[in-house]
Amino acid sequence: MDTPCLSVAFVAMNRWRWLSLLLVVPFACKKPEPEPEAMPLPTELKAYTLFEPGTYWIYQDSASRQLDSVWVTHREAFVTRRWDQQYNRVNEKYENFRLLTQSSRGGPERVYSVFRTCGLSIPEDASISGYPCWTIRRGLSLPNSTADEGSTTVFPYRIARDQAPVGYLFGELKSYWHTAPVPIGNTTYADVLEVNIPLSDRSEYGWPSHYYWAPHVGIVRQRTWYNDQPQTWTLVRSHIVQ
Repeated sequence: MDTPCLSVAFVAMNRWRWLSLLLVVPFACKKPEPEPEAMPLPTELKAYTLFEPGTYWIYQDSASRQLDSVWVTHREAFVTRRWDQQYNRVNEKYENFRLLTQSSRGGPERVYSVFRTCGLSIPEDASISGYPCWTIRRGLSLPNSTADEGSTTVFPYRIARDQAPVGYLFGELKSYWHTAPVPIGNTTYADVLEVNIPLSDRSEYGWPSHYYWAPHVGIVRQRTWYNDQPQTWTLVRSHIVQ
């Protein structure tokens, strides 16, 4: 007597199961959203900061006249992806690089890499909350470390030439971009970017530093204060591969 009821219940249960599957399958088959195109590095930014192995610079200490050779030991390109946890997708991609240099004075290699602070819709030379979208950070290549550990922004990319020094990070970084040629040592450079780190340059073990950058050359002068005593290294010759 109970068999018809069991059959009806079984059929109903199977219908519900198929209905559940029909509801689930469209969601399971939904294709993930394609990742955005990687934002390319600004050409001008690369002119100042990106160099290939085979590049070397020779600097001279203004006090002792000692020479120091610095050369590129490694350069690799990659893409940085930023994940949006809320939407479970990649919402930002940009080109990046890792550049290592070694000094004849010894010590750890310096590591240069790109850090971007703005979304993809922000122009490449703009800033957000007063901080430039593109920056170059430099750190020390220590065991079990990465390019971002213990690093400092040494190149803020923001086109604001011949304006009053622009301060970032609550006074931790100031920059001034020249349009008039600047004589440094025995050479005059165009479009020099001065970067002043008055508090703590972690890539120089926390001592304050001041950099002068020139396009297609890199750092043409670096001054670091050790216990309030400045040491200035000025470029005397170089071989550039870009």
